[in-house]
Amino acid sequence: MLVYPSFTVPFCTWLMMGFFKAVPRDIEEAAMMDGLSRFGAFLKVVVPVSSAGILTVIIFTLTLVMQEFIYALTFITSSSQYTVSVGVPTFLVRGDVYFWGSLMGACLIVSVPIAVLYNFFVDRFVAGFTVGAIK
Repeated sequence: MLVYPSFTVPFCTWLMMGFFKAVPRDIEEAAMMDGLSRFGAFLKVVVPVSSAGILTVIIFTLTLVMQEFIYALTFITSSSQYTVSVGVPTFLVRGDVYFWGSLMGACLIVSVPIAVLYNFFVDRFVAGFTVGAIK
C-alpha cells in the first residue's frame, strides 16, 4: 500500500517542477511589473503556460486512480460500493470459471472514459511529455 502514494506523488511533483522551471522567469517578472503579486503572476501567467504539464499530470493520475485495486479492496467493505477494478474480478470470476462476456464488457466500460479524455487532449498530452526533448 505504500508503493502507490510513494511513487505517484513524487513523480507528479517532479513532473510539475520540470514544467514550472521551463517557464521563463522574464514572463513572471513582467507580470509582477504590471502590478500582479507573485501568487497572482503564478495563477494568471505561469499556470496557463504550464497547462500541458498540468493536463499530463491529471491524465496520468486519473488513469492510476481508476485502476487502483489495493486501496479499494482494503478500505471498501460493502460490496455495493466496490469500484469497477474490485467489483469486476470479485463478481465475474468464480474460482476457475471466468464470465468472459461480462469481463470484456466491463473492461470496455472502464477504458472508454480514459480513451475519450485522451483523444480530446492528445496534442497537449504529447506536448507535455516532450516539452524538454528539443531545444
